Amino acid sequence: MDSVSLSEQLGQRLALEDEVIGLLLKCPSLEFGTILRDYGPPSSAYSQRIRYIHRAILDIVAKGEEFDTASVISLLTEQDKLTAAGGTEFISELAGKSLSPPEKFPTLVQQLRDLYHRDKLRALLEMAMAMVNTSEHKPETVVNMLQEDLSRILEISEHDKARTVGMILEELHQRTERGIKSGFHSYSTGFEAIDNTIGGISQGELIMIGGAQGVGKTILCLQMARNIAHDGKAHVLYVCYEHSPEYLLKRLIPLESINPIGVTPFDLGLTERNVLEGLDKASDGRVGFLDLLNASSRGKVVLEKLLQYKDRLHIIKGDSLKTTLHAIRSMIIELKSQSNGQVVVFVDYLQKVPVFPEPDREEEKVTIITQTLKDMALSLQVPIVTVVAADREGLKAKRLHIFHLRGSSALDYEADIVLILNDKDKIISKNNVAYNPSKLTEYRQYIIITVEKNRTGRKMIDFEFKKHFKFFCFDPCGRSVQEQLIEEKLFTE
Repeated sequence: MDSVSLSEQLGQRLALEDEVIGLLLKCPSLEFGTILRDYGPPSSAYSQRIRYIHRAILDIVAKGEEFDTASVISLLTEQDKLTAAGGTEFISELAGKSLSPPEKFPTLVQQLRDLYHRDKLRALLEMAMAMVNTSEHKPETVVNMLQEDLSRILEISEHDKARTVGMILEELHQRTERGIKSGFHSYSTGFEAIDNTIGGISQGELIMIGGAQGVGKTILCLQMARNIAHDGKAHVLYVCYEHSPEYLLKRLIPLESINPIGVTPFDLGLTERNVLEGLDKASDGRVGFLDLLNASSRGKVVLEKLLQYKDRLHIIKGDSLKTTLHAIRSMIIELKSQSNGQVVVFVDYLQKVPVFPEPDREEEKVTIITQTLKDMALSLQVPIVTVVAADREGLKAKRLHIFHLRGSSALDYEADIVLILNDKDKIISKNNVAYNPSKLTEYRQYIIITVEKNRTGRKMIDFEFKKHFKFFCFDPCGRSVQEQLIEEKLFTE
């Protein structure tokens, strides 16, 4: 795998890209456009100039319209992408220099897709070599870490080969006989009403949690992450692009001080202010944090609870340059190698994950992130829970829904489960407060979590959970909403 061979492979791939797109422009047809869309590599896999042309063609195909070189150039001009796509001369040359006969188009697309999968495999092998050279891991450790990922990529590259039910049964039998139960593990979030509806979160699933700013998305996710780590069945990776690990730890302390909720009196709980005051009261201004917690009965209880899962909850501050999708994948693989393969991942939040090169439109960026996270969940057999922000229209809406999430339709399409958070007082029907306005005070204490999408079970179900934001948590003992909510008609089966 020397530099010459890599350079030659790159040249072959770029030439094949030009040939595929050039032949499509020379012999345009909706049939060929559909083949390119359904059987070719994803748009993000192409070189930059070809990527813009590829997207323009697929935009026209999506409308069911015929296309040619002129219409592609016209659309790129409207999108202000013509220069980035190489200009009129480059696009016209593509169509003119293609030498392949039209009947070869499907074969060329197949070859390009195969190259794409080989490149993924090659990139993975290069990453392994770099890890061996720069990390403390032994070569055999790195190989073990990457073995599952390599197998998955090889499997993808052979998807054209169908397997019978008998073959699948036999493979599944052999895997489980060896103790490999990938795809069979699910994990309880600790919120019983939700778990009973969605069956917990399972390996290979992409779960999205959406809501307006300040509604409690991070609080919910961190509490779920804590519950899973405390349960002891899996390690949890929490990637947060907004808060530092220290900040999140300071949120866990108040939670643990009243946990389990309903048993510990709230006046015995530790707030963040209590912790800061404890630091200020230290005689010389210096005190070890563990000593500070051990100095009070409340702090000792919190510390004992934190120590129960201290090695199973892994928190990292996401960086806008370094914590890419590739970096998240590498962290998951490494953590799986250290934890018997049982890992649950939280990404807070999806729109903050960096993508290079940065797409021009946020919709394209969100599509890339969403599709890659879903592929990651399936290929690595881990559940991935991600926070999703609301768009401008969602922030104005009386009640937030899936279609208010910021980005693209890929969010709804790729997700297996979508939970939407709304403040109860904002979405309660006026009929419930018309004769008793004081009820609004009670409603402000609750969040409503709606299961808006659930691939494997019931959906359009509303649960309410009491807020305890002073202690950065919800009461996990939720209940079905009894009152009428606004837009009730949207939630009929």
